[in-house]
Parts: sequence; C-alpha cells; structure tokens
Amino acid sequence: MKKILLPILVLFACVTVIGVATYGFSSFTIFSYTLKSAGEVPREFPDFEWIDQDSTVFHTKDKHKYLLVNFVYLNCPDVCHKVNNRLEHIYHSIDSAVIPEKLELITISFDTQRDGLDKIRKYRKLFSRDNIDGWSFAIPYHASAQQFHAFLQETGVWVYQMPETGLINHSVYLFLISPDNKIVRVFDPAREDDSQIIKQMEQCISSTGISSFS
Repeated sequence: MKKILLPILVLFACVTVIGVATYGFSSFTIFSYTLKSAGEVPREFPDFEWIDQDSTVFHTKDKHKYLLVNFVYLNCPDVCHKVNNRLEHIYHSIDSAVIPEKLELITISFDTQRDGLDKIRKYRKLFSRDNIDGWSFAIPYHASAQQFHAFLQETGVWVYQMPETGLINHSVYLFLISPDNKIVRVFDPAREDDSQIIKQMEQCISSTGISSFS
C-alpha cells in the first residue's frame, strides 16, 4: 500500500505545483505567463509618454478612441515584420469611417537603444504606399530603460534581449484599448487569423455604438 501511495502523493504534488505555476494550466509559455500575471481584462492600460513619427508627444489615455497597440523592434529578423504586414491588411479591411476617427493603430518599438525617430519614420514609409492616416509608429519619450521595462511587465509584454546576438525575444500580442483606456481584448496573431481579430474588434466597437467595419 505504501509503495502505491507514495507515487500518488508525488504525482499529486507535481500536478499541484504545475497548476499553480501555470495559473490553473492556462499559461504554458513565458509569453502567456507574463500576460496572465498582468491581470485579467478589462484592466487599465498603463500610462506612459510616447513620441510618434511626426515628433508628436502623446499619452494613449488622451486619445479617447479605440486603439490597437502592438510592440516590435525594427532589427527583428522575422516575426515583427510579419505581424505588421498583417496589421496592414487589417488596417485596409476596416471602413475608412472608423479609422482614424474611432480607431487608431499604434506600433511601438521596445528597442530603446537602436530605434529612434528617424528609423521609425523610414519604417513607417514601408507601409505608406497608400494613405495610412490612423496608424502611428512610436517610441518611449524621455523614459529610462527600467521605467519602460516596468511598463511592459505591467502591460503583459515579455521582452528579453540575448546578450550574444542582440536579438530580442518577445511576445507579439495585440492589445485593444477602449476609449476609457482599458485593455478590453488581447489578440494572439500566432493563434488567431485576421478575420477573427477583426470580428472581435467589430464586436467591441459596435457594443459602444460606433460604426461597424466593412
């Protein structure tokens, strides 16, 4: 009996530890764990000061519209550009009566050492074959690396720069922010296609009486 009971107790202890460490078996990656640790949605989007490609300093809380926010770095060899290419498709799939009046896209670089205003201006032009009014590219404004790191953690974004290569490993979530500055949806472009993301955004915006998407 003791021989059977001990393995059962060990198994139970292991399952309990894993359950606690993964928030009830809901977070199995460092990305999802960091997002879950930041809290359930809806929750406040942390306040921070940004500067965009036009040298305009702003706070997201002062926009008073829906915002779709994502985080990238411009030396990214692959995934950041793929996500932004999908954002370009999403942007052009939305009724022009909605963007930029009711919804704005904001792409933020977290590479505070290498991505400056000149660089994000040039990068934005890659997406400006057509007019992209309502899609801003921004970097932190007068903030220390420690302050920005704390903001990312509070938001639920995991970032780690590998010292050997300088490459940055990071999560690629898209955050939908409501006009009252609440995170109301978090999209994972690795698991959700564009139509799913657009549909959920449409549901949120329509629920507040704002025009639907095309």
